[in-house]
Amino acid sequence: MEESYLKRELYELLNRDPSIFEFIQSGSLDGIWYWDLEKPENEWMSAKFWETLGYHPDEKRHASSEWQDIIFSEDLEVANKNFEKHCADPNHPYDQIVRYQHKNGKTIWIRCRGLAIRDQNGKAIRMLGAHTDITDLKETEKEITRLTKEYEIVFNGTQDAMFLIKVLESGEFRFVRNNIAHQSKTGISLEDIINKTPQELLGQKFGDSVAKNYQKCLDHKTSITYEEELSLPAGDRIWLTTLTPIMEGERISNIVGSAADITQRKKLELELEKNANYDKLTGLPNRRLFFERLDQLIAENERDQHGFALLFIDLDGFKAINDQYGHEVGDEVLIIAGKRLSQCIRKSDTVARMGGDEYTILFRNVAGKNSVVSLVKKIHTVLQEVMQIDAIACHVNASIGIAIYPDHGTDREILLRNADAAMYEIKRNGKGGFWFFEKG
Repeated sequence: MEESYLKRELYELLNRDPSIFEFIQSGSLDGIWYWDLEKPENEWMSAKFWETLGYHPDEKRHASSEWQDIIFSEDLEVANKNFEKHCADPNHPYDQIVRYQHKNGKTIWIRCRGLAIRDQNGKAIRMLGAHTDITDLKETEKEITRLTKEYEIVFNGTQDAMFLIKVLESGEFRFVRNNIAHQSKTGISLEDIINKTPQELLGQKFGDSVAKNYQKCLDHKTSITYEEELSLPAGDRIWLTTLTPIMEGERISNIVGSAADITQRKKLELELEKNANYDKLTGLPNRRLFFERLDQLIAENERDQHGFALLFIDLDGFKAINDQYGHEVGDEVLIIAGKRLSQCIRKSDTVARMGGDEYTILFRNVAGKNSVVSLVKKIHTVLQEVMQIDAIACHVNASIGIAIYPDHGTDREILLRNADAAMYEIKRNGKGGFWFFEKG
């Protein structure tokens, strides 16, 4: 290929005008071009440009038509408009990103910048330009865009409430954003949460509470999961929250939060626990919970060397009421009896319904028989008071057997059996009253 006169002219310009050299220096030399605007078909393109597009320089002529055949048509239109504006006004930059088709069919992204060389009258007679291959940058941008879209799909597509927290250099926490599920379930909009501290968003009480967990995640530098109950615009909710720290070097820059609304699950768990541990009719602890508390009380008193009393109570006259007035009245008698027993004890004691018309009481911190006599008398008295159920006046008595730990046994079977034996001793002697177990 013979040397172009435009190349010689450019070299001469470089020697005469330092600004030309500075322009080339500032551009990325993935291709240089020099264009004769008075003879527009003539354009010198450096070898690097054609190599960038997959061509051997000898395959191409120094003509503008060579590159105009492989540039994307819509990008050529943009380049031409910018060229016209730059020729008319030196302050309008000739700078755009265009796409070329590589010899192998790939798309090559090129940043094309140019500078008009003007005559003494300011007319543009030449154009000097530089090409920069930014294909890798564009591919990276494309990948970032793809990942961003995937992130948005995951972030807003999940049913869990997600939120992002910025950890400032000062150690302060500020919310960055929340997803659609979080907005829906909490009633907190994206506008409400952006750049707020926990205290600004949730108030001092709940803000301090959640910030404490954020700090725990920060201190441990690992994911943590916990349950929390919060009062939010959408209502009171129980959340199972996981916090995951995002590291930048040795420092945590952000925390990603994911929270599942477990309010209904906890409600169901409480309902199941209640059904498993409490009598459906009276609401008192049932046999299962009674034995659990009895075992716990034995363990505590074995360690602390204290005593407690176990009362076994049977309602005398209940069967007759049930037979005469029916189960609805009988059930009311059982409910009233349970309430009266509950009113006779301290919060630390336990009243349980064992089944039928049988109740038990665990009375803590007793030192022998004398310390429980007044309690037992009170119980016996209140159970005998008339129970008015609609127009029916019901009367019951009670036989109460008492066993004292550790005098009358140190395990649950023996204690219950001995209290039951004391109760039946009253039954054999005419019913009604109380009796302490006596060793035979």
